[in-house]
Amino acid sequence: MHEDQGTRRYLSDELSEVFELGLDGRPSEALERLDRARASSAEPESLALRLIRARLLFEIGSPEARASALEVLQRLARENGDRRRRVQLALGRQAAREGRSTIAAEFLQRAISDVRDFGGHGEEHDRLLGREVARLRDGRGGATARDDLVALIDFGHRLAGASDPRELLSEVLREAVELAGARRGFVVLVRGEELECIATHAVACGEIERPEFKVSRTLIRDVSETRRTDLLQITELPADHPATESLGLLGIQSAVCVPIPEPGPEAGVIYLDDCGAKARLERGTLDLLELLAAQAAAALDNARAHEKKNRALERAEESLRRARLERRDGYDVIVGASDAMQEMYRRLDQLIPTGDPVLILGETGTGKELLARLVHERGPRADEELVTINCGGLAESLLESELFGHERGAFTGADRARPGLFELADGGTLFLDEVGEMSSRMQAALLRVLESGEVRRVGGRETSRVDVRVISATHRDLERDVKQGAFRRDLYYRLNVFSLNVPPLRRRPGDLRLLVEMLFPRLAAGRTVPRFTARALARLETYHWPGNVRELDNVLRRLLALGAERIDEADLPAEILRAWGDDESPPGSLREAEDRAIRHALETAGGNKVKAARILGIDRKTLYTKMKRRAEQAEP
Repeated sequence: MHEDQGTRRYLSDELSEVFELGLDGRPSEALERLDRARASSAEPESLALRLIRARLLFEIGSPEARASALEVLQRLARENGDRRRRVQLALGRQAAREGRSTIAAEFLQRAISDVRDFGGHGEEHDRLLGREVARLRDGRGGATARDDLVALIDFGHRLAGASDPRELLSEVLREAVELAGARRGFVVLVRGEELECIATHAVACGEIERPEFKVSRTLIRDVSETRRTDLLQITELPADHPATESLGLLGIQSAVCVPIPEPGPEAGVIYLDDCGAKARLERGTLDLLELLAAQAAAALDNARAHEKKNRALERAEESLRRARLERRDGYDVIVGASDAMQEMYRRLDQLIPTGDPVLILGETGTGKELLARLVHERGPRADEELVTINCGGLAESLLESELFGHERGAFTGADRARPGLFELADGGTLFLDEVGEMSSRMQAALLRVLESGEVRRVGGRETSRVDVRVISATHRDLERDVKQGAFRRDLYYRLNVFSLNVPPLRRRPGDLRLLVEMLFPRLAAGRTVPRFTARALARLETYHWPGNVRELDNVLRRLLALGAERIDEADLPAEILRAWGDDESPPGSLREAEDRAIRHALETAGGNKVKAARILGIDRKTLYTKMKRRAEQAEP
């Protein structure tokens, strides 16, 4: 067991003896000492100490101890995510150096599985990795080959996160040169007769066009067409072979060309050559170079998909920006560029000019009254009165008097006659907010007015005709209420000539940022407008906003009151943090917190997985993998 200075820093004085016993080759005693120290401590065992425990068990070497080490590693893997791969690689490398090929292969296979899960490598990559692990398990690979395999597995994980294709291929070339010990090399894309130089090492792209590269170019084209690796050892070629003269003049002793296995007509090729005998351009190294090329192909596919997604997002954002500007010219009081809002704008275009009744449906806080005012002000009755009333906030008798008016002496306190809102709105618009809260008797009275166009005051005998456009709104599901008998079907049809569904804020991906941009300066009223950090804004975007825009307005007012120049996630209200499982949230596992985050993101994105992945800050493939695993775990 080798001394690890990084691990030593984590050890307290009382555990230093454990470390020394391990170094002295007494792992069983060290493990006993570690267990005694753990028994006397109330603190949970740290990652470093659990890694030491696994290494000590590994040093003991018995099947039971090895099984226990693997169990410790599995717990580490579940709890520490990406660190598991480094743990497995470290143990695999140690076992390989000590000649324990079977154990080394077991650890490396686990690391390979993690790389595959992270990067989504293809079948060819998996086949090559499996072959190398089999060679290691059978003892056919030397110490250098084992270290190369470990390095490649680690490199594959790093490649999986690359997003720039050219930068990625430059990394691949550097790794290939180091792996083969080559003097120079380059990566090219073959497009018919054209070669596009992507990355070089110790050679300029312009040199590839010179006559000396003729044979190399022929080699590249052959490999790109056959998709098979080719190795040239100059000393083994016949004297009349074209490469003997052209490459020999440059002092090159060996050259290798490895295809990057990609679908389609465009082929990528890794070319390496060397002048000396120290280079490892030999058949055993070719297997690892092919494995590297397979990793590059998968990572290149990911990078291109990422690049394509970014371009698509840029186009979509530009389209939404134009749509927002266009719509704000017509509906300047409404902010929103999401698909749901675009649909609502189209519906407004249809219903506003008609002058017919409109039923606005939406959750509390979505801005139904604002939309009613917009429909009136843009409609044919804009020059007349808009009269509003909240039907859910008044007793039945008072609501009747407010709507229809009353005569003097109609009830106690009616000391004079008073016109109702229908009469006041004559020629204009009457907005009935929360119309779903009306009693059955009031529903019947309202229906009579809508059918006849005549109003009779409470306590009166005469009727008067009115011409009113009625706009009503409710947060209730009126269709369900009609089916259950809680709301009159005939009244529903009278009110619902046109319906307008207002989407909740959680169904409007991207709109929250626009609302913050609009509301914050307005609420600040000349004061300095704070800036949100990226994490704070992400929290706001994934919150489900049960109170919708009204709740957002309230939250922004509270944040302004802090007087801070920057708003971080710690400054957000507790209810928003609790929604992510933080602070005072009920106890739960990391997986449960992740499940909640995924559910919120999907709900915010309206079920669109690409948008949900963007909100979560992960790529689409990772989100699909997480969702698939959860679905499989949920199956009985």
